[in-house]
Amino acid sequence: MEFTISRNNFYHTLQKVINVIPAKSTVDILYNVLLIAEENQLRIIATDLEITQIAWSECKIIKESSVTVPGKLLLDIIREMPDIELNFAVDNNLKIIIRSELGEYKLSGQSKNEYPSVPLVDSEDKLALKNALLKRMIEKTIFACSTDNLRPALTGVFCQIFEEEYRMIATDGHRLVKIVNKDFQNPGFSRELIIPTKALNFVARNLPEEGEHQIVISESHVLFDLPNTKIYSRIIKDPFPDYERVIPSDYSKIMRIAKDDFVSSVKRVSLFSNPMTYQVRLKIDNNQVAVHAQDIDFGGEAHETINCSYNSEPIEIAYNANYLLDLLKHVDAESIRFEIEDADGPGLIFPEDGKQDEELLMLIMPVRVTD
Repeated sequence: MEFTISRNNFYHTLQKVINVIPAKSTVDILYNVLLIAEENQLRIIATDLEITQIAWSECKIIKESSVTVPGKLLLDIIREMPDIELNFAVDNNLKIIIRSELGEYKLSGQSKNEYPSVPLVDSEDKLALKNALLKRMIEKTIFACSTDNLRPALTGVFCQIFEEEYRMIATDGHRLVKIVNKDFQNPGFSRELIIPTKALNFVARNLPEEGEHQIVISESHVLFDLPNTKIYSRIIKDPFPDYERVIPSDYSKIMRIAKDDFVSSVKRVSLFSNPMTYQVRLKIDNNQVAVHAQDIDFGGEAHETINCSYNSEPIEIAYNANYLLDLLKHVDAESIRFEIEDADGPGLIFPEDGKQDEELLMLIMPVRVTD
């Protein structure tokens, strides 16, 4: 194996896949990346067995072949070089030699035969999505996923594909986000699948703002075919909970409030909340909402009152401030609509001026009011 390539092309291609390498693994080969040089193209593959990413760049091939090499070490070497031409060669003992005008560097490689194969995603279930649309939907949902591996279905985003609608839903049991895009046409098939958050993070990171990409869905994997890179991810097979059942259909108490004022007030007041619960109380009455927090253990307490629009009977309800702020920060509207029924039921948050052809709903569960 031998090829020449510019440092910048090598570095940027390797950088795309490097974060797929697991931080810890019992399979040592997963710390490596697979380099394939053929047809005047260098392909770099990284996998953690759950996610596989391929990135490629043009290069000048002198001898076609492949080898695996420690990924992060290779990145560290290339990172410290200026943009010069590099010659990359591998001998029969899998000794890797990188030559440049600056000097020569040697490291040991391993055979490609020990490296996991790329998942086969051969399916007629394909759809095209605008890059900006998918990136927005990922950003609006991914933060609400669970990190509890004992509930695998909640560690990913639930995607529902209909012929004229695309939905993404995420929940960790304390909050839920549902975003629906109706500017979508995909005649021919409908599908439901759960995609792990790690894979969606990689997808969002590699999506350009303009254009569109193709998604291919097989029985066990999903493939995102992006510019100069492909991302394969396993599909989480556990059933997603019936999220529609927990979303109330009709609420009688509706508060409208300026989002920035509400966020700022909750931020300030929550500094005085108990660090174990982060509880803040909202008492809504007479077109005002009183925001209150108290930490009895350390004697801290804060109280603010801000204006809102509310014409129902008074209600007091408590939330975890961190969950509430996470939701509010992902609503890009000047004013929000907050719907509640009682202190024991979930609260619903909507943007007052939502995007055309989009529905965004955020749900937060209350916490027990403590004195």
